[in-house]
Amino acid sequence: MKTPHHCPDCGLRAPPPPDGAPFVCSACLAATPARPPEGWPVEDRWVGPGRGRGVFASRDLAPTTLVERCWVMPIPPAEAETSLKMPVVNRYLFPWPGDRRAVISGAGLLYNFDRTEVTGRSPNLLCVVREGLSAIEFWTTRAVGRGEELTWDYQRAQVLRGPPK
Repeated sequence: MKTPHHCPDCGLRAPPPPDGAPFVCSACLAATPARPPEGWPVEDRWVGPGRGRGVFASRDLAPTTLVERCWVMPIPPAEAETSLKMPVVNRYLFPWPGDRRAVISGAGLLYNFDRTEVTGRSPNLLCVVREGLSAIEFWTTRAVGRGEELTWDYQRAQVLRGPPK
């Protein structure tokens, strides 16, 4: 018999997921804002040769707006280590807690990088790792105008126990 699993976000004790399946906490899922009926307020398009594709606000966004929730499929540590030797594959995997990597859904791979010291621009998103949901969420850090590119600092993802405050 497998040891019960504790949700890393809320601490709820739950049966472990089947082998290879991502963990999704039912309590965290129930407390999480649903995808808006009109869809996430984003659109992806070509930015240019230096930045490739990017994600843009499809409407004006207030600070601390959930822009998108991207479900992930965590990869076990042994496979994650192997992926580090495959540069093309590794470029598309996301760091995940527990020495793992994750395949990310949605537009998650298309959000571009910004950091004032590097690009001269400040990012307008916070990337939040929600291990209890097997998801990554992108939240605005300030008001964002329609058509503005949505970016985050790749070295500053945060593991939070719920939405940012």
